[in-house]
Amino acid sequence: MPDYARHALKRLDEAGHVAYIVGGSVRDFLLGREYKDHDIATSAEPDELCRLFPDSVTVGRAFGVIKVPLGIAGEAEFLEIATFRKDSDYKDGRHPSKVQFCGPAEDAARRDFTINAFYYDPKTQRILDSVGGMADLRAGIIRAIGEPEKRFREDALRLLRAVRFSAALGFRIDENTAKAISAGARLVSRVSAERIRDELTLMLTGRAPAGACEDLMSLGLMAQVIPETVAMKGIKQSSLYHPEGDVWRHTVKVVDCLAAQNTARSMELSWAALLHDVGKPVAYSRNVGKNFNGHEKDGMKLAGQIADRLRMSREQSTVIAGLVGNHLKFKDVFNMREATLSRFVMQDGFDMLLALHRADAAASDGNMVYHEFCAGRFCEMGTRPSAAEKLVTGEDLLQLGFSPGPVFTDILKWVEDMMLEGKLKTKDQALEQVVKNFVK
Repeated sequence: MPDYARHALKRLDEAGHVAYIVGGSVRDFLLGREYKDHDIATSAEPDELCRLFPDSVTVGRAFGVIKVPLGIAGEAEFLEIATFRKDSDYKDGRHPSKVQFCGPAEDAARRDFTINAFYYDPKTQRILDSVGGMADLRAGIIRAIGEPEKRFREDALRLLRAVRFSAALGFRIDENTAKAISAGARLVSRVSAERIRDELTLMLTGRAPAGACEDLMSLGLMAQVIPETVAMKGIKQSSLYHPEGDVWRHTVKVVDCLAAQNTARSMELSWAALLHDVGKPVAYSRNVGKNFNGHEKDGMKLAGQIADRLRMSREQSTVIAGLVGNHLKFKDVFNMREATLSRFVMQDGFDMLLALHRADAAASDGNMVYHEFCAGRFCEMGTRPSAAEKLVTGEDLLQLGFSPGPVFTDILKWVEDMMLEGKLKTKDQALEQVVKNFVK
């Protein structure tokens, strides 16, 4: 237990209050998993908490919650301390209209899932479990506390959290809980785009993103959060190149392969894996079922729209859409001019594009020829000048007597092509060739 949590517990104890470590950190401790954030639940009421922790952030005081700033680099920013409480009706689908302070058993009953309702008593080193969480932890079950329908109406984000915990822990979702998720899937529309985005990103960058995607689809949640993906189901592909099945089956396999090949991966790459073929249903319809020509352009547009709808940053949206739009270019690399190939391999974020292609190939017919070729060139390019290194500038052309205009662009591109193809290596060589080839 970190010192900041230990000190807070001691302060509460010395003031005569009951205080426990609660929630996910206790669950992860029991599972032998790494745990970071520690939350505290206590009998101390809000006014007392504010007195004991005068520097705390009190935005959640009405619900009995304060946040104590830690100022510890590399660790959690705040320690959350909450008074034991019982919630009344949730009017906005996230916050109770009022709360009643109570004991730990009533506090546990308001939480989301049984495995998240453990209370660790540091004085006795006992774990309190009033909702059957220990049995579910041993059995590997995600079970909503009490009436699942009520828990999901209180906060619809719990619909997605059930899937995330199931994938992250390798647990199965309890049958009654799963039925309530399917029946209440539409409730997720009440949740802000930012909260949906964050939950989905945790799933996609987590340990079992493919399982999460399948659960989201089978439970009806995918239709609510990313409806564009539902159209992938049933879209057949050539068994020669895609023995794995339809577009959705391929997509799930790409997500799975990416995770297996890249334990640590960016959110942009993870989202691009899910959306790389999102344009196929559009292209399939446009081409009357004959082929998927142009699907990368359709997908690029859709990926950008999805990213914007989920309130991703402009940079994240651009990167994800770019990966989707460029993922087919590998099939053309053997026909590219040297300069074109060099630009392709040296573009910003090519390492992510290469990783996406590797997963795409592994999830299809397993042909790694393009990947191996481009990976080799990518390594080689580390020792060669990039397109950003200009041997000749517009100022150089002015000094040679050229007038600004379209010819500038032509000359500068020609010099860049020659440089990337290894035919020009110094500024003097470049200027000499410009005079030779462009001065009349």
